[in-house]
Amino acid sequence: MTTGPRMNSADVFLLEFDMLSRTSALAKTLEWFRSNALAPAAHRQLLLELEHLVNFHTRLREVAADVVPAEDWNAWHELLAVPSLAFTQGRVFREDLKSLGISSLDSVSLTPLPQTIALEAYAHYQLTERGTVGLVGYLWFFERMPRICYPAWSDSARRGGVPASSLQALSQGASVVDISRDTQVADCCRQIVRRPRDLGLATQSLHCAAALFATLVDAAIERTEIRLPAHSEASALRGIGQVA
Repeated sequence: MTTGPRMNSADVFLLEFDMLSRTSALAKTLEWFRSNALAPAAHRQLLLELEHLVNFHTRLREVAADVVPAEDWNAWHELLAVPSLAFTQGRVFREDLKSLGISSLDSVSLTPLPQTIALEAYAHYQLTERGTVGLVGYLWFFERMPRICYPAWSDSARRGGVPASSLQALSQGASVVDISRDTQVADCCRQIVRRPRDLGLATQSLHCAAALFATLVDAAIERTEIRLPAHSEASALRGIGQVA
C-alpha cells in the first residue's frame, strides 16, 4: 500500500486544474479573453493587480519562514519559488507598465482592487490558519495558470491595440513550460501533502484560488469601463467570477 508521504498529490492537482480550466469561473475568464479584445486601459489594470500579487508574495515568503516546520522548509522553499510570483516576474511587469506610462513608484503607491486584496488575504489565511498545507493549492494554481491564461490574455490585448512592448511579461518565464520545475514541484507536493486530509485542504485551496483570480480579472476589466467586446459580452461578463 502506498504510504502517506508518497501520495501523488501533483497528479490530483493536475486533474483538478484541467477541470477548472474547462468548467469553472476560470474557464469563463479564459473564454472572455478568447472572445473579446482587451483595451490598453484594462491591460494596464491587470498588470497592476498582478504586480501587487508579486509584491505580496515576497512578504508571504517571509511569513512562511516563521511558520513552516523546520523539517519541511527545504520543500517549502522550493515550492514558494513560483516563477509567476517571483521578483524577476515583477520586474518585467513594471517594465510593461512603464511602456504604458506608469512608473515603478506610481505602481507601488496605487491601491490594489478589493478582489486582489481578497486573494492575498486568502493566501495568508491558508498559511497561518490552516496548518500551512492549504497554501499548496494556491501556489500550484500560480504554477500552472500562466500557461493557459497569459497566452489568451496576450492575444486579447493585441486585438485591443496594446503595443507589443507592453506584453513582454506574458510571453516570458512563467508562461513557458519547464519540465524540471514541474518535477521539482511534484516532489515538493509529495513531501508536504502527506495525508488525505492534507490533500483535501490543498485541493480546496486550488479551487478557491482559481475562483478568486477570476473575480480579480473581472473586476480589473470592469473598473476600466473601456472594452472592445464581442457580441456575446453581456452573457460572458455575467459568468466571470462566479463559481460553477
